[in-house]
Amino acid sequence: MTNIATKKQFARNLTSGWVMLFAELAVAFLLTPFIIKQLGAATYGIWSLMIGVIGYMGLIDIGIRGSVGRYINHYMALKDEQAVGQVVGTATVVLSGLGLVTLLVSFGVAQYFLVIFPKTPPELHGAIRFCLPLMAVGMWLAFISSILANLLAAKEAQYLNNNYSLMLLLLRAGLTVWVLLAGYGLIGLMLVTIGLGLLGFALFYRLCKQVLGPQMPRLAQFSLGRLREMWRFGVASFVSRTASTMANDSAPLIGMWLLGPEAVAIYSVAMTLTQYSRRLIDQANSAIYPSVMKTGAVRDLPGLRGLYLRFMNVSFAIGSLVFIGMMVFSGSFLTLWVGATYQAGAVVAGILAFGYLMQSFASTAPLALASLDRIGVTVKIGIGEALACVALMAALPGLFGLGLAGLALGATLPRLFSNMVLYPSLAVDSMGTELRADMWRGLARNLALCSGVLLVFLAVHWAVPGHTWPGLVASVAIVTLGHVFFIGHRYEAFPIVERFNQRAHAALRRWVPGGGA
Repeated sequence: MTNIATKKQFARNLTSGWVMLFAELAVAFLLTPFIIKQLGAATYGIWSLMIGVIGYMGLIDIGIRGSVGRYINHYMALKDEQAVGQVVGTATVVLSGLGLVTLLVSFGVAQYFLVIFPKTPPELHGAIRFCLPLMAVGMWLAFISSILANLLAAKEAQYLNNNYSLMLLLLRAGLTVWVLLAGYGLIGLMLVTIGLGLLGFALFYRLCKQVLGPQMPRLAQFSLGRLREMWRFGVASFVSRTASTMANDSAPLIGMWLLGPEAVAIYSVAMTLTQYSRRLIDQANSAIYPSVMKTGAVRDLPGLRGLYLRFMNVSFAIGSLVFIGMMVFSGSFLTLWVGATYQAGAVVAGILAFGYLMQSFASTAPLALASLDRIGVTVKIGIGEALACVALMAALPGLFGLGLAGLALGATLPRLFSNMVLYPSLAVDSMGTELRADMWRGLARNLALCSGVLLVFLAVHWAVPGHTWPGLVASVAIVTLGHVFFIGHRYEAFPIVERFNQRAHAALRRWVPGGGA
């Protein structure tokens, strides 16, 4: 069990990830309108287009980055420092070579940008030729920094990476405001981006040397055997991720074809809300990832079973607040935020949120299968999900007249089958039949929790209607505080809320004689 993160380590990594997530959302919410205003719509559009072009070029790694974390954790669990060094060095060499290819391509794309995108304002061509190659350099820095981040995560020091990333985010926001107010435009924005990329790489490298000490691998070494190993896993991971992206991104395309642009706008806003909510669970997933990979590497099946049950409880505890809150309050939020026209998106948000909530039952099964070298199974499930999602999204809105709800159901039903049937069954098959009884008991407890939370949320929403921002904020605050206290009592030593509850009880004892007893 020594490969499993302690309660303190998990809570620290998860909390720092959530803080980073909320900071990113706040900066994006505040900074995006400012950047658009300072650059102008056309120039901002070109900046976004260049980011998109470089993003597509990033696919050149074909999953190598996705395999680095897996094998760093794998060989750390096996205490094979040489193999860890080979994984890190090989990934650095290969990604640097691919980064060089991307840089050369970016020069060509920048030179012929006006031919490829003929609606580009000609006066921006000089800035494009300056910025696009630097964006390719920034992508290489991101490649190498991701390797360093995986090293920190494997040492359960992800919180340090998040803390430094938060500092860089705030610095980026301040410098962005300064260069745009000073009139430096795209070039100033690009210099801020590349400068902070270099600073981030230097900080993360220094941090890794401090954390790993003499175990810090050399970044310049190569092993063909390790490359083959990472390539096989990486390609499978890449295919699975691409299939998932196809399932997500097909809904607006199919909706445009069947329902029109207004329906697509409503669906996209609701989908964005649920995806942002989903990132809270993704942070927990990232925090537990090293433990699952290391435990699977040494074939510690009791440890994998314990992680499965633990993470299922964590996911339902978080999801019962976030996703049930989305089901109950999204209609009021959408009306206040973007207008009554978008209230129809509440049905979409509710269906998608329900699907994400039930995904908690699958828990760590996909990660555990990957740690046990069964990623091929997850690839097949991912491809099957994607095809089923596309077929149902094409059929339900039109043939069955379900409209937006049909799109959302098409995106949700195949995943419900995978997460409620396939992955639990594979988890029992891979981790041992001892998991089955505990798994179903855990599901029953968590479904009872979700049912109770739903009734309470509905009651609060009825008592404190969210027709105005103050009313909505009040009702959400009431259910959030109540949920945090309840979860803290339900799960002994539950990460994060335990400390909050301890402090709340201490304050209550100070203010009210006998309070908090």
